[in-house]
Amino acid sequence: MSGLLRLQVISFISRIIAMLIGIFQSLIIVNLLSQEEYGLIGLVTSIAGIVGITQHLGLASSSTKEISQAKDSQEIFNVIISSLSIRLLISIPVSLILIFFSPQISSYYNNSQLIVPLQIFGVITLIQAFQSIFNSVISGTQRFKLLFSYQIAIAFISLIVFLPLIYLYDLIGYFYALLIFNTIQTLALGFFSLHKLDFKLKLPNKKEFFALSSKLLKISLAIYFVKILFTAWQEVPIAYLGKVISLESLALFTFAFNLSSKLMAISDSITDVNLPVFSKQSIDSLKDYTYSFMKNFELLFYFIFVVGITVSYWAKEILIGADYFVYVVGLIIGINFDKNIYERYGSSVVLFLPLILSIVFYSYLNIIKSSFFVPLEKLKNMMITYTLMLVISAISFFIFNSFFVEILSMSLALFIGAFFGFLISVIFINFELKLNIYSFKKLFFSIFTVFFGLISYFIQLDFYSKLVIYISYIFIIVYTFKINLFSLIKKRK
Repeated sequence: MSGLLRLQVISFISRIIAMLIGIFQSLIIVNLLSQEEYGLIGLVTSIAGIVGITQHLGLASSSTKEISQAKDSQEIFNVIISSLSIRLLISIPVSLILIFFSPQISSYYNNSQLIVPLQIFGVITLIQAFQSIFNSVISGTQRFKLLFSYQIAIAFISLIVFLPLIYLYDLIGYFYALLIFNTIQTLALGFFSLHKLDFKLKLPNKKEFFALSSKLLKISLAIYFVKILFTAWQEVPIAYLGKVISLESLALFTFAFNLSSKLMAISDSITDVNLPVFSKQSIDSLKDYTYSFMKNFELLFYFIFVVGITVSYWAKEILIGADYFVYVVGLIIGINFDKNIYERYGSSVVLFLPLILSIVFYSYLNIIKSSFFVPLEKLKNMMITYTLMLVISAISFFIFNSFFVEILSMSLALFIGAFFGFLISVIFINFELKLNIYSFKKLFFSIFTVFFGLISYFIQLDFYSKLVIYISYIFIIVYTFKINLFSLIKKRK
């Protein structure tokens, strides 16, 4: 197994463990709160996400890239100071907007319950300004073992912080837990990122500061631009639906989208490794970079698609199983959780296939961003790709909305936008590197897999019939499409 793949596997395992803990936490939260309260959380998070996007500035990725190429602690320290200075210039005003203008925002939605949660998010926004920069130090210096351990540990801490506060204080407890959790995250990341640096360091002089800031902003502003587009793609749908449908219907969409988005753990685990590794490799040897990128994507393409379609296919059974799991855990810890997740959110199952497919194809785009666009600084191509993804999603929604209800129309639109965003990135890679990462074989595999995913939506099957069909699907992709993940892993040795 290659060094890159080994790191990706370890990163993936840590992310999956954290994701499973997060899913368990989400299911408990869904069980403790009413459907209307859960819908309100989705709306508040969406509004805060849209306002808070202005603080990101793409600095996490550009900082990681610069730190991965830094020669000593002083250069790393200079990157930290420059990045934090830029970030705080933006984060402080954003924080104040959320704190002082929350009454006006709540008035727009005719819901006074939004005021206090938005004010809490204002404080959280300021705390989060430090997190991604500290994370960039750990990732950029390739201290992956520490990063992976932290991801698992912080997921357990999240569980410990959130559940008691929500159980005791209901909806407002969720937002206080969010504040406490983000404070712990920031303090932990700050300690881990800085404690190994040589503290016989000096602040960068004026010339160094502005030169480095300019270099960081060159990349970060392009990443910031696509971050705005991604946030719009991810958060605007919920904010828009919150204005035109009931909180109960919004809860169905939020529930399906949040669980589908957990699959982002796969691509996020890959980007943690790919950005610093490919940034360095693209400078050292373009030939080795091209070979590694192609072989790596080959494996990830099939793996992510099969995992995604498996979750979609078994969505109903997963929710029913989750009901019993949460109920049993409640009995063990002495809390009476009702077995009603599927009863309240079962009708959202129809949204899972398009939403999971949207996450699958966005995951490919996310991997391409960290493996191709940013390391090779193909920033204009990246911005065009994300712009078209958002535009196509918006156009698709208004077309689908003439035929379907809003939440289904939005789910389908996100899928179409992500798919075409991926296709556009494929064209850019073909043009720049003369690589075809989406062959006809992968296209036919995609079509076949989507049709397989539709089976459980149009044909009522019992568990054993579904199992036979699923096994048949695995048999076909292995022996007809000749896709063997173990063989692909061997090729990465």
